[in-house]
Amino acid sequence: MGAITVKEEINVPADRLWRLVADFGRVPWIPGGDAARTEGSGPGMVRIFGAGDTEIRERLEQLNEADHSIVYTIPRGLPLPVRDYRSTMRVRSVSAASSELDWSCTFTPDGVTEAEAAAQLENLYRMMIGWIRDHLGA
Repeated sequence: MGAITVKEEINVPADRLWRLVADFGRVPWIPGGDAARTEGSGPGMVRIFGAGDTEIRERLEQLNEADHSIVYTIPRGLPLPVRDYRSTMRVRSVSAASSELDWSCTFTPDGVTEAEAAAQLENLYRMMIGWIRDHLGA
C-alpha cells in the first residue's frame, strides 16, 4: 500500500478554505465541477462526475468540523492506476490571513509501480490545489 501527502499554504483564512472544502456536494473550484451530481447528504453521500464509462463516484466517508478534515474514497471510476483509494483533506490555520491544505491518501498501485502511482497522485493534488487557489483568488 502506498501513501502520499501534499501540503501547501493558501493565502486565505482557514475558515474560508474550510467552508469550500467541507461542502463536499459542491465543487465550483473544479473546472466543470458545477456539473457534478450528488446522491444523499452528509457522510455516505456520493458526488458524481461524468456519466457512463467515464463516471467517477466519490463517497464522503467522514466530515470532522472540529479538526477541519474530510475523508473520502473513490469506489468507482478513479482515472488513475490505483485502487483502494482513501483520501483526507485537512485545513489548518497558519495565520489570520493564511491557511494550509494538507491533502493525503493511501492507495494500492494497479499496473504501475508505487512510485509511479504516487507521482501521478502528487501531480493531481498540486493541480487541484492550484484550482482551489485560483477559485479563492489567493
